[in-house]
Amino acid sequence: MACSKYTLTNTGSTIVNFSYRRCDDSLWDYQVELSPNQTKNIWVINGTYTVAPSFKNTISFVDNGPFPPIAATNTPTPSNSPTPSPTITPTNTATNTPTPSVTATNTGTPTPTPTNTKTPTQTQTSTPTNTPSQTPTNTQTQTPTPTSTSPLQSFNVYSGITSNAACEAGVSVTIYAFNSLFDQNTQFYTTSTGVVTTNMTGFYSDGTSVTQLASNGSQVGIFSLCSVLVTPTPTASSTSTPTPTPTLTQTPTSTFAWYTYSLGTGVTANDACLAFSASPQTIYGSIAGGVGPNVGEFLYEATARPLTDVVPNGFYSNGTAWYQVTGGLGQITSSDPNGC
Repeated sequence: MACSKYTLTNTGSTIVNFSYRRCDDSLWDYQVELSPNQTKNIWVINGTYTVAPSFKNTISFVDNGPFPPIAATNTPTPSNSPTPSPTITPTNTATNTPTPSVTATNTGTPTPTPTNTKTPTQTQTSTPTNTPSQTPTNTQTQTPTPTSTSPLQSFNVYSGITSNAACEAGVSVTIYAFNSLFDQNTQFYTTSTGVVTTNMTGFYSDGTSVTQLASNGSQVGIFSLCSVLVTPTPTASSTSTPTPTPTLTQTPTSTFAWYTYSLGTGVTANDACLAFSASPQTIYGSIAGGVGPNVGEFLYEATARPLTDVVPNGFYSNGTAWYQVTGGLGQITSSDPNGC
């Protein structure tokens, strides 16, 4: 498979996403984030780089050509055999020696003649020594470079046969994925090398959100907020649930800044996906798990009065993923990273 090196730069003011198949291990890397003014180099299998149509004009794309570079083959050039060509020089000198030997001045000429004879002998010895030493050096340099391009992220999560079981009292396990944010991955693995060695069928939760996985680690359905699932189970717990809710809402008001998103809105997920391209709106998100939006975070229509300007219930989309807000507090309770 042919590979190339691409340089991508986000020239816009919002976060964009792209996907590609990595050259080093042929695995797919989905929904890679590119922040405003951020530049990334990727090594991609030709023909696998994809990006949403709405992001194509935002991402500055530079194709740096084939990888590994074809020019790397020229490394053996230092073993140019012209080095032993000085062997011809002492041969000519030896030929000239008898000619000027009639004159006494030529007595000094034979002195450098044997000296030159030793010089090419040493040159020939070092020439084959340098050639093999350079060859393995290039091999070692090229091998680790693509290997370290995109390491997997580990997640200490809880698993269960139901979403409530995973959120409340699941079995502690470690799984792996490419995106550092749990609820923005659609494929998980049981090993750090990107391989699924056991049946992953079941529900998995990081303590905030929960999702269902198939036997091969692929996501089934969507991510849901644990508090939305767990709270209705015990009747008495419904009274205490509102207590932490205003606390989370007030935290960004007094101490944190805000993320700014351009999102489409609608009464259905499909409406929101279409609205992102037609009429996106500026929405503000609280800083919690990182750039998102993420399940469990809150969305606002303005930052001046966040307690009263939460977004209404409905669906919101960045053109690739959709997020559902329920409960009337502007909180994201479910999402699908590839819902559009």
